[in-house]
Amino acid sequence: MTRDEAQAVVAARKQERPEDGWAARERDGEWEVVRLAGMGRRATSETVEAKPKPPQADDPRPAFWRDVGGPYAGG
Repeated sequence: MTRDEAQAVVAARKQERPEDGWAARERDGEWEVVRLAGMGRRATSETVEAKPKPPQADDPRPAFWRDVGGPYAGG
């Protein structure tokens, strides 16, 4: 297949399936038509807004456990 033939095939496939991506490439001296993965036009989904995170709760442990690490802290 020549370069012009490959480009003609690409144009035809873009007309048939515009949602897919197509390209002509040269490989080992021959031209071929390839489908480009991930290039298609897909329907977009609605944007979902994230809820704000609640504030961090206070530590319910006694001060001795919070500050020193409990009865097993190194010392």
